[in-house]
This record gives sequence, structure tokens and C-alpha cells, in this order.
Amino acid sequence: MKNPTNYGGFDLYAYLQANNEYAMADLYTFTLVGGFVARYTSAEGGLTVGGNFFEGDGIQIHRSRLRTVIGVEVDTLDLTIEAQPQHLLNGTPWLRSIRSGALDGADLKLERLFTPDFGSPQMGTLIEFSGRVADLEVGRTSAKVRVNSRLDVLNVQMPRNMYQPGCVNTLFDTACGVSKAAFAVGGVIQVGSSASQLATSLSQASGYFDLGTITFTSGTNAGVTRSIKQQKSGVLTLALPLVTAPADGDTFIAYPGCNRSSADANGCPKFSNIANFRGFPFIPAPESVL
Repeated sequence: MKNPTNYGGFDLYAYLQANNEYAMADLYTFTLVGGFVARYTSAEGGLTVGGNFFEGDGIQIHRSRLRTVIGVEVDTLDLTIEAQPQHLLNGTPWLRSIRSGALDGADLKLERLFTPDFGSPQMGTLIEFSGRVADLEVGRTSAKVRVNSRLDVLNVQMPRNMYQPGCVNTLFDTACGVSKAAFAVGGVIQVGSSASQLATSLSQASGYFDLGTITFTSGTNAGVTRSIKQQKSGVLTLALPLVTAPADGDTFIAYPGCNRSSADANGCPKFSNIANFRGFPFIPAPESVL
């Protein structure tokens, strides 16, 4: 048996060996990338376990069966989440949040709670599954979520750094060294914006925000981040449309992008960061080699 978490002085392992009758419930803990934590249980009415309250009368979660294998195979857990508009995730309806990317990269912990009955103190829990959200499919009233186990982080191509013309750094990471806060630009949505094209107050030259990101700080899209495909004057074209078009006056913070070039004005020169460029621009393209 996995090492249990015991409550109230109970010895869960000893109790389960000596008793055949007990109540069980699943406990789901979602931890979003931003740090927000949402907790749910399959028990009705909600439960307080280990000082944390798990909702039991909100969204409905149905999961696939669990299996245990020997080796380093990546295990998966499939969830079907049924939610109504009144069910909120960090202040936004659940399904709208999933469409906006709230669960992208989120962590999930599934525990099994044991207790003599739900009116008695809990004895303990066992961690049944732990992993990270991988795939999402959202419908009108439900969403299908696939969670991969922690072994998924081993699926990394080797060698990590490849010889290629473009820089291997990621903009604003430690190796890049550019401060993200130093390049943050605040702006306001203007009339004529849609879910995929935003008219803004930005005055930077065309192309400055290409491949960058925009994060809304007010309105119905507050907290939502999207990649910027293209910028022409003050108009931003998003790589993925918003679920809801922003309103005139909504505020945001935009960050410029980098095309990972050492010569183009929209690459390292834009950030005065040639010293940290880690590309190999003189490597020929594959078709030239052939």
C-alpha cells in the first residue's frame, strides 16, 4: 500500500486491515499555473480534509480507472468535467476558463479518502494519481481532460540544445537574461476590436509586438493571455481568438516578441541582447545541405 496521510491519530493501514466496512471518496486538487488552487470531491455536500474544504455540490467529475505498471511508462488519467455557468473557476465559469487556457499546464492530485462514514472524522487519504494536464477538449456542457503522470517530463528530446540558425533561448528566461518587466507595455482596447483582432492605443512601430503576448487586466477577459501573431500600428492580430471579444476601455499589458535572430530588428537587437545570442546563423538550411 502507498504511504497514507493519517488524520486524528488514526492508523489508516491498520484500520483497513482489520475492517471491511468503510466509506470512500475521491478528492481532486487542481493547482493552476498562476498558483490558484481549486478542490473538489465526489462526496455530496463537500468535505473538510486536512484543513482544506473540497466542494461536493459544484462541478461533476467522472474519471477513468487507474492502473499501476512496472517501469517508466507514462500513466494517464482521463476526466470528464460537467459544469454549469454558475460553477466558477477563479471567478470565471468553468468551461469558459478551460477554453481560455486556465487549465493549461495545471497540476492535478487525486486522493482517496477513507472514513468509517461521512459523519465521522476522516482517518486518512492515499494519493492515487498526480500529474499535469496535457490535452483538453471542451464542449457545450462538459470538458474532457487528459492528465499525464509526472514521468511525462522525461519525454524530452536529447540533446537539449541543437545547432540551428535561430537562438535556442526562450525570451525572458534565465539564459536569455532579458527582464520581462522592463518591456511590459500597458494599453487600452479601442472601438472596433473583435475576438481575433484588437484595436489598441499602442503606438510602437509595426512588428514590435510580433510573436509577443498580451494579458488582459480588466473586463471579461481579465487574466487571459494570448499570443500575438502580428502587429500593424496599433492593431494586434491574435494567434488564437478570444472566447469573448473585449470591450472598449478594457486594459491589458503587452510584451514584445523575438524572432530569435541576431541580425533582424525584431530579434536580439530589439532587446540589446546580442551578447546572450545562442544561435548559429551560418549553419545552412537542410535543403541547402542536400
